[in-house]
Amino acid sequence: MDPHRSRKPLAVVTVLALAGTAAACDIDTVSSDGSAEGAFYALGDDHRLYRWEPAAEADPEAVLDLSGVWDGEGDVGTVLRSSLSVDPTGSRAAWVDGASPEASLRFGDLATGEITTAVEYPVDHACLDPAWLPDGSAILAHRASVWGASSDQDTDDIPFPVESWGETEWYSPEAGRLPTTMDLKTPGCRMRWYTAEDGSAQALYHDLELDELYRVDANGAVLETIPVADLEGAEPATIGLVNVDPAGRYACVVDGYELEGAAKGGFTIRAESGTSVVDLASGEAVGPADDGCTTLHADGYVSREGPALEFIEYGGESTWTAELPAAIAESPVLYFIPEGGVNGTA
Repeated sequence: MDPHRSRKPLAVVTVLALAGTAAACDIDTVSSDGSAEGAFYALGDDHRLYRWEPAAEADPEAVLDLSGVWDGEGDVGTVLRSSLSVDPTGSRAAWVDGASPEASLRFGDLATGEITTAVEYPVDHACLDPAWLPDGSAILAHRASVWGASSDQDTDDIPFPVESWGETEWYSPEAGRLPTTMDLKTPGCRMRWYTAEDGSAQALYHDLELDELYRVDANGAVLETIPVADLEGAEPATIGLVNVDPAGRYACVVDGYELEGAAKGGFTIRAESGTSVVDLASGEAVGPADDGCTTLHADGYVSREGPALEFIEYGGESTWTAELPAAIAESPVLYFIPEGGVNGTA
């Protein structure tokens, strides 16, 4: 995978943010010998973000030094894990640095290691965590005053996060803040973007009560409401949406948050892996039971149990397996970017 691949010009970025123009296309995720063609991104215990390409049979390469995040205030390890995301082209990462009103949203260039600040707080990372557009050109941040009064007004304790709903803003790593186009009137969490059949950017997220999934366009208009109770494999204990495939048909959801939501470190504010993949067109669960899910792709999804990885087609067939190297074997988060990018447009 070439980390120096070209990126779309700002004109395309702006158009996509307004209405969406990137077309979905099928990609080949599996090589002829059954190995994974692409790169995994994962956190090491040394607080660095690594890139690992199984087909290259090489050791993981550190691409970002995130050790400074742990020097901030608050439970920054939990916030980093729950807000970290790699864009669909494998070119950038984004995360919330810190867990206090002094924290900020940052971008990291995975080719150069350069880290830049996108915006200072208030940014809500607990509900609408920062989400990339399908082409990796921009990210949607939720600008909410999430910090309330401290537990004791006579101390310097960090204020508690409080439930608050605010405006959303687009940010590009190259151009900074872009025109605000989304008016999201229906509160919810875990927004994940995909490319619709007409080439527009759409998103899937769930309501605050975890009873419904919403499809919205790039302006925030609700296109479809899907009751969670109608989905096989999405139990009443469903607490989160982990990922969506590039076309918006399949969703990775998680049940039993305390037990299944985090790969390392117990409870976290966002599920880092899922327990079921559901076909939203039929409402049926797909793939073998209890295999879990991390990232979803055009032809299947990555399942993980500890360091053991498996790629499972939506029809249920396992097409390749791999094992994470020691440096990232216990990573709490895992992202797989196939050769050519998640959408095949990198």
